[in-house]
Order: sequence, then C-alpha cells, then structure tokens
Amino acid sequence: MHGWIKITLILCLFGTLREIRPSEPFVTEFLLGKWRNITESQLNRDVYPVGTYSYLGLLVIVFLITDFLRFKPVIILSGISGIAVYAVLLWTTSLEWLQVSQVLYGIYMATEVAYLTYIYAKVDSSKYPKVSSYTRMAALTGRFLSGVSSQLLTHFNIMDLRDLNYITLAAQILATFWAFWLPPVPYGIYFHRRSVAYGTTQSDIPIEKQPPQDGYDSKSFRSQISEATVLIYRHARSAYSRPKVVAWSALYAVALALFVQSQTYMQLLWKKIRGGDEEMELYNGAVEALQTAFGAAGAFLASYWTDAVLPAPIAAVQGVAMFLATYVNDITTSYTGYIVMGMLFHYTITLASAKIASQLSDESCFGLIFGINTLIGTGLQSIMTLVLIQTLDLPIHAQYYFISGFFLLLASFWLLGCVIHFFIQKHSINLNQY
Repeated sequence: MHGWIKITLILCLFGTLREIRPSEPFVTEFLLGKWRNITESQLNRDVYPVGTYSYLGLLVIVFLITDFLRFKPVIILSGISGIAVYAVLLWTTSLEWLQVSQVLYGIYMATEVAYLTYIYAKVDSSKYPKVSSYTRMAALTGRFLSGVSSQLLTHFNIMDLRDLNYITLAAQILATFWAFWLPPVPYGIYFHRRSVAYGTTQSDIPIEKQPPQDGYDSKSFRSQISEATVLIYRHARSAYSRPKVVAWSALYAVALALFVQSQTYMQLLWKKIRGGDEEMELYNGAVEALQTAFGAAGAFLASYWTDAVLPAPIAAVQGVAMFLATYVNDITTSYTGYIVMGMLFHYTITLASAKIASQLSDESCFGLIFGINTLIGTGLQSIMTLVLIQTLDLPIHAQYYFISGFFLLLASFWLLGCVIHFFIQKHSINLNQY
C-alpha cells in the first residue's frame, strides 16, 4: 500500500470517529430538558455565545502552534477536549459548568484545524486535491451516521436525549486512542523545516517517501520563529496579492460565518416554532442526516458546475430558504429550508476552496490560506453573535430574518462583483484590439 494512502486512511478514520456525535442534533432539547434548569434566553445569550467567542480566541492560538507542535499533539488534544466536553455535559447540571463546556467545545472545534491540515505536512503536494476530498468526506460520513443513529435511537425509544451523550463520549474516546496511531510529522511546513540541497524546495520531495533522518535543521528557537514568520508572511502576501484569491476567500469566510451562525441557533428556532407541543416527535437527527447527504452531493456538483457567477443565485436561494424556514410557522418547512441552506453551503465552500487552490502558485501554503479564511469566517460569526444576540438582544425569529438578509446581501455583492469583472475584462479586450 502506498504510504500516502495508509496515512490518509488512518486520518480519515479519526475524522469519522470524531464526527460521530449523535447527541448534537438534539443538544438544545437536551440542555433545556429535565436534566437542567436553564431557560431558552440563558441558552441563547449566556451559553452558546461563550462557545463562539472561545472558538475564535482559541483558533488564533491553535492556528499558531499547530505547525510548531507538528500537528499530531494537537489532534490528540482535539480528542481529549471532546472527551472533556461530553463528560461535563453528562455529569454536571449548573449554568456555570455549561459555560465551561462551551469553552472546552471552543478548544474542540479550534483543534479541528490540525485534522484538516495535518495531511498537507505528510503527503506530496500533488496529492492535495485527493486527500482534501477524502478527509472532508470522512467527516461528512461521521455526521451522517450521527444523524441516522440519533433519529433511530430516539424514534424507537431505545435511548433518551441524555443517553445519546454516552455514544458521543465513547466515539471521542475511540478517536483519541486512534489518534496515537497517526504517524508523527518529523517536519513542519513553517517550523522544524527539513534541510534540503541547494536549489530544491521543500515541496519537491514527498514527505511520505522521505527516509528517517537524525533530525531537522537545528537552529535556535528565536531563529525558527523568525524564519517561520517571514515564510508565513511571504506565503500570505503572495496568495492575497491575487484578486481572485481575495474574492473567493471573502466568499469562503462569509459563507462559513452565515452557515455556522444558522446551524448554532437553529434548534432554538425549531423549538420556538413547535411552541408548547411537547408530544410532537422530533426529526432533528433525520434532518441533519439529510442535510449532510445532500451537502456531500452539493460538494460533488461543485467539481462540475464551476461558473464563477453561480454563488450569487445560490446565496439568494439560501436567503429565501432561511426566510421561509423562519416566517412560515411550520416545522416541516423550517426543516426543509435548513436542508436547502446546508446543501448549498457545501457546494459554495467546495467551489471556493477549489478556486483558491487553483490560484496558488505554492500548493504547500493552501493550509495556511484555509486557516486564515476560517479565522476570518469565525471572526465574522462572532461579530454577528455580539450584535444580533448580545447587543440588540433580538428574539430568535428576528435573528434569522437578519441572517436571510445577509445571504441576500452576499448574493447582491457577488453578482455586482461579477458584473464589474465582466466589464473590466471586456474593456481590456477592446483596448488590446487597438
């Protein structure tokens, strides 16, 4: 078996186990259930925002140390933080401990960047498109299994909402143990770089084909920090000096922010739509499974439908879907709107990633650009949380009206950008004819 295939399979199994969290489709119902004494307002204002802000702050730190620690320790930390999150949810009841769980959840989500970028330090750059697709599909597989299992277990009354957390906890424990089997990364992309012969770049030599060496180029800690900083700056400047990279990165960040904001508070909206009907059966798990399956289909279609103007009508459809999911006081309509929005998000994010990758002259910096774009998207989501929830204190329906409006704004700006780009290109062609 080729070395890169073995590494990818090990990493993908970790990613699948990590995403097996059947408790998540029903987390709001669980937190507002008989096991705790908190209100919807507290969950909206005092709990979920803590996770958002923690994720943003910790993502900066994790982003900086992941390459320095050479990925594997951070991946193991991801598993350990997942264990801690669900242990706290299972065996504590106070609001304060719930906020602690959100800080831990911020660590858990921030360390995902190590899982997504580890592969760039372990395989040759020519394999990047394949392994990126495999790791994303592994995560989607875990989410799909989570949705299906949670729906079946609750529908047939095999488990209650609290018991689902035991499966999630077990999956995180298995993922953590499996992470120890990941091959260590002897060389980083920016820190602990290998010394190579003059005229040969680091990306010229497939890492999985490298024979073991006694060590990397031994330099002082300060020297490594200085060289890594310069290299990161050069890669970022080289990438973001390209207008297309800036445009698609902006789309990536905004689409990510709107999706995560929508997903985080969606269960609160569903609970409000259902009103006091506690007898109504919940289909949150089935909805998450369908959204994941259609999302995978959307990601697949992104490799065929690559027209640069498509994100505009897609964002418009997402805006309409979220508006209808909020305005029509019907849970089935709301479920459908959420599925449509999520499916189109996966299309957009996959298309944007492919467009960005195609513009990068040095493929080894794709992980860096991905990390920066994710950081910007998380920052935008934090701003939305601060303004809509903690400053304006909007009710849940109003929050989603704003989100649907933001989708329509994104569609308008992207369409305007495409029109401007078209006229600039046409003007340039006309000038070249003279």
